[in-house]
Amino acid sequence: MKTKLGFLLILLLLIGGCGSVDSVQQHVEKSYTNEDGLIYAYPDDPKSEYLSESIGLYMEYLVLIKDEKTFHEQYELLKAHFVTGKNGTSFVFWRLNEQATTNALIDDVRIIEALQQAATLFGREEYAETATTLGESIASVQQQDGSTVDFYDWTLALPAQRLTLSYVSENQWISDTSLALLKNTESTEIFFPEYYDTKQQSYKKSNEVHLIDQLLIAMNRQKLGEASPTFLSWVKKEWTSDQRLFGRYDRKTQQPTVDYESLAVYYYLHAYLTVAGEEQLAREVFQRATALGTDDLLNEAHFFDYMHYQLLLENSKPATDSF
Repeated sequence: MKTKLGFLLILLLLIGGCGSVDSVQQHVEKSYTNEDGLIYAYPDDPKSEYLSESIGLYMEYLVLIKDEKTFHEQYELLKAHFVTGKNGTSFVFWRLNEQATTNALIDDVRIIEALQQAATLFGREEYAETATTLGESIASVQQQDGSTVDFYDWTLALPAQRLTLSYVSENQWISDTSLALLKNTESTEIFFPEYYDTKQQSYKKSNEVHLIDQLLIAMNRQKLGEASPTFLSWVKKEWTSDQRLFGRYDRKTQQPTVDYESLAVYYYLHAYLTVAGEEQLAREVFQRATALGTDDLLNEAHFFDYMHYQLLLENSKPATDSF
């Protein structure tokens, strides 16, 4: 009981501080937004990249906290700056750059799902229509041999020849073939392959693995009913021995290749452990993340890490209802 009360106290203190609804929007506007309202990657650095990843994460958060006004502002920015129409299709620039001619599947799906949820939540049919338009474009041309692939190059009119497995989740616009590739990927080794080469029709592995990718693969496999016991066992062992995990690991030795911890890693670690039924470990991960999430760190965080931390705080709120 004391442990649960302590966990709740930490959460309430954080929500009352940097994690409050108003402070997040204010912080984004002050530290990550240019004069046009567009989000850049690093705080107080408008010369850093403007990514569809950022707008998608922010839209996901705004849906979660039911901020209709700010969501609609982001929707208008999405249409005005990120969505491009080519040959009867519509895609999202993965970044705002004169040379950018491709989208990114994982970011598109995040945006599409946020739009679909917002359409229902706020009663705005235009959000659903935009989501459908983007999804139909992915389904129509972003395919190789039945697989939904990483991106589509609308200048060359060519889809990618690879499917990054961490991009695959159960979504109506991702093909069953792609879901099967995720479900059937090698799971007897500790780490998963990173992607499937559609031309060579084989899974590919890198020597250094990114833990976020591995956690996404394991989590989405779990949601599809495919457990990953070897990977889960490694995660539990590493966490139990050190109470922390790092951003990258050597595939062969399973040793960290970097010395940093990541708030985004802990967001996905918490999410994976939750769907895998490891609630106690998930609570420990939450506590580690909140210990790291100081003002000093958050004031320097890449938007990817900052927003995932806010999503972690917000997603953890309902769990306190039973305490």
